[in-house]
Amino acid sequence: MNFNEQVEMVKDFIEESHEILDELDGLLLQFEQSLDETLDPSVINDVLGLLHTFKGNSGMMGFSCMQSYIHKLEDIFKSLQSERLCFDRELVDFIIHCAGNVRHSISQIIPDMPKMDLLQDELDEIEGFLEEKKGSPQQENLVVNLSPQKKTANPFGKKSNLLKVEFERMEQLLNLMGELVIHRTHLDQIDSQFRETFGEKGIVLDLSNTSEQIGKITTELHETIMKVRMLPIKQVFMRFPRYVRDLARGMGKEINISFEGEETELDKKVIDEIGEPLMHLIRNSIDHGIEPPEERVVLGKPKTGNITLKASHESSHIIITVKDDGKGIDREKLIAKAKKAGLTVKDDAESNEVFNLIFVSGLSTSDSITEISGRGVGMDVVKKSLTRINGAIEVESEVNKGTCFTIKLPLTLAIISALMVEVSGEQYAIPLTSVIESIRVRDDEIHMVNNCEVTNIRGKIFPLIRLSSLFGLESLNNETSHYVVIVQSTMGEMGIVVDSLLGQQEIVIKALDDYIGNSVGIAGATILGDGRVVLIVDVLELMNEVRHQGEHEKKREAQYA
Repeated sequence: MNFNEQVEMVKDFIEESHEILDELDGLLLQFEQSLDETLDPSVINDVLGLLHTFKGNSGMMGFSCMQSYIHKLEDIFKSLQSERLCFDRELVDFIIHCAGNVRHSISQIIPDMPKMDLLQDELDEIEGFLEEKKGSPQQENLVVNLSPQKKTANPFGKKSNLLKVEFERMEQLLNLMGELVIHRTHLDQIDSQFRETFGEKGIVLDLSNTSEQIGKITTELHETIMKVRMLPIKQVFMRFPRYVRDLARGMGKEINISFEGEETELDKKVIDEIGEPLMHLIRNSIDHGIEPPEERVVLGKPKTGNITLKASHESSHIIITVKDDGKGIDREKLIAKAKKAGLTVKDDAESNEVFNLIFVSGLSTSDSITEISGRGVGMDVVKKSLTRINGAIEVESEVNKGTCFTIKLPLTLAIISALMVEVSGEQYAIPLTSVIESIRVRDDEIHMVNNCEVTNIRGKIFPLIRLSSLFGLESLNNETSHYVVIVQSTMGEMGIVVDSLLGQQEIVIKALDDYIGNSVGIAGATILGDGRVVLIVDVLELMNEVRHQGEHEKKREAQYA
């Protein structure tokens, strides 16, 4: 950890300490008000909970004297809880005095030069009080001489740079931002129509300038809101060292996990979703990838295996890689397992197509079922989780060298860039995260193979799907060539046949209500500036549709026979 990171951690500790002390002060006031009444045990439990958290934080930051001081305060409350101490005015005064000492010591911490022996002198005082209090035969008459506090800490003297806001409020703010994006698009369309009709002069020119300024401000506002929602992925990464250690020791393996790009930021909603798929990928590396120490030595590798988690930004996406130096994926073994499971796969299929088979539900390369893996479920969870957040994953592997999983995620899930297309007079949106390229294809370049249309682009065969056929629309395109949008997902690549390309646009994702039912090939909807609803294409669902297109065709023929 570098110096700047240490300073930030100390600042966070100070901030959280003030929050704990503020809550503690409130409980101590309740404590004091109970002198003439029956003491509420729940108050003591709440105080002990706060002190325990504070003690742990102090120890983690290296403030050992403060940790010991808080521990002694815990002893007082535990003694009170077990009725080994008498609950009286002197005890309450002393506890409030101690809380003041702690607050004063926190106010003395300088983030870049923290003093580690805070409260060292006050330790003797609290130990002496406990001895006198427990040893006094007449506790009700005991008068404790408290050392004068150095200075009463001003509770309003330290201003916080942080503002805690419920995430639901941020979601509402982003929703409103989405509505603003929709109306900005509408304003741009009105501006364009006015310029075409009346020319760029007079009030039309003023409208254009105002529309341009609103566009810039909207973009800046969107970027600012997104920055507020951004969190470092370190919050996810730091959960894994202990997890890796425990799993590795349980399997008799020696594994080290390292991180790169922990400060890379992405949307909180993505942060909340990415933890589970990363956990399954790491577990896969531990169980299937990294070899036992003795096997690694025979292969000429170090006894300790390595797993590296790396995060980085790439345009409007975040790239996360999970890389290990284990035995890699055995291509022939995977193909054999797939065929045994009833899947169709060619022996000479491209590596990415073969490796993507590990994401098929129920397919596992493990020869035995353990508590960790072997049921073919974990990687299927990875695929589904990434699909839910519009992510994509690629697999690279080399036998005895290791495996690398590369995850591509959008920075945000609410507002995305999409390629707008037209099919049979209707507009659809295809997420740009899935788009590789678009190309024009002639009718004579499209062929039928096993009831599925395919085309050859630069020597590579792509299965095709026509949105007009999928959604039951009448084809209005009588031309001899068509636009094909090449897309990718965890299942591979394919082409979507459309009538025309309308351009790129920022869209606001709106979920479809449950009463609509399961709509094949639809991930959601968005609203254009003119109020029209446009459906968002679910690329992964289209891949599934292509894979089972032969079965669907037979069912349709039987239905209409």
